Amino acid sequence: MTNVINLKSIIGLDGMSMKKLPKYLKEREVSKLLNIPPREKVRDRLILRVLYRCGLRVSELCSLKIEEIDFGDGTLMVRSGKGGKDRMIPVDDQTLDMMEGYIEDATSGYLILSDRGDMISTRQIQRLVSDYGRDAGIVQPVHPHMLRHSFAVHCLKAGMNLRTVQKMLGHSSLTTTQVYLDITGDDIKEDYFEHPLTV
Repeated sequence: MTNVINLKSIIGLDGMSMKKLPKYLKEREVSKLLNIPPREKVRDRLILRVLYRCGLRVSELCSLKIEEIDFGDGTLMVRSGKGGKDRMIPVDDQTLDMMEGYIEDATSGYLILSDRGDMISTRQIQRLVSDYGRDAGIVQPVHPHMLRHSFAVHCLKAGMNLRTVQKMLGHSSLTTTQVYLDITGDDIKEDYFEHPLTV
């Protein structure tokens, strides 16, 4: 009987593949996606950026109002998110600049408008994200929630505290957020097997 050691089993890759983990994009894919819309399509570029940089659910983006954004403090407030809870999310300077450029002199109303000038629908955003994902050459189908997953994974990979990510995502339970730790661990395993040791 030979003592064959299965390295994948030791570090849990086999077990990891059995879990159904959220699908997300690599950083390079997100970068490509965010830059796909033409410069003049400010609204479309803003939609993609806010979904990713703020980790919003698509319904939260549709209902986000200008008066819920604090441009001075660099934050936005999600009102009555999932579970009816409010939460505050920091917003980076580039995203704030894009918001200001898009809304111009408006001080109230929905941030993102449809082509008719009213509240945009979740279906419209889903279609827009899917189309731009295809245009970016991303193999897997891209949907808005995938950008939220990507936001969570990339924050944790960058070393952000798990509870901070939990609060930004609006998860009531830390267990829900911890699933993203499994994904970051999966990335480590993938990188390990792509770069095998020579001795």
